[in-house]
Amino acid sequence: MGTRPLTPAEVELVLAKERVVRVAFFGADGHFLVPMFYAWAEGALCGLTTPGRKVEMGRANGRVAFQVDSTATTGPWEWASVSGHGQWVEVADPLEFGEFAAAFYRRLADAPAWAVSALEERFGQRGIVGWRIIPEALSGRAHGPEEDDG
Repeated sequence: MGTRPLTPAEVELVLAKERVVRVAFFGADGHFLVPMFYAWAEGALCGLTTPGRKVEMGRANGRVAFQVDSTATTGPWEWASVSGHGQWVEVADPLEFGEFAAAFYRRLADAPAWAVSALEERFGQRGIVGWRIIPEALSGRAHGPEEDDG
């Protein structure tokens, strides 16, 4: 087994097929790392969330770091991971918001009914914030069998 860098095409593939990103926010009161559902659209991570600490920190300092891991079908021994940093942008324009909201919900199409219900209830009670992370740097690594291990 070895570790190797991902090609740019492989980085895009991981970002397009996965749906959970861990985002690190930075602020005067410290750091905050949180997993969030996302969709990869037009070269950015896009999603919907509720107001709270992460949104406040993103508004105060839009610089974020993030990581997306791909292990769901391979387990812990074979994985791909994409890391990067970029700019958190809150999306308030309903026309722009609507463009990626559909992609976001398609990424969650296989969610069990209870999960969809909980998400919709949370959005209904707390509100919805649209967001986009525009990557400034991306890199990726994969771990698995060597090419000739067949």
